[in-house]
Amino acid sequence: MEVSDGGEEDGDVYVAFLAGTGEGALLAVASRVATSPGGPAGANAVVSDDEAKEFGLGLRVVLPLPAS
Repeated sequence: MEVSDGGEEDGDVYVAFLAGTGEGALLAVASRVATSPGGPAGANAVVSDDEAKEFGLGLRVVLPLPAS
């Protein structure tokens, strides 16, 4: 899995990029970050790809993920 060196601000949200493995694994990592101490309140993940026509387009997933 690849995690960007840092995120970036897009309007009033902070964006971090994860890539390089399956969708389920990426969402699990994003969920752990959202529930870690100091993690963001009201976090969402957007599942997209590098072919998206516009930044932020894709399936929006509310974090943390429900327990399975």
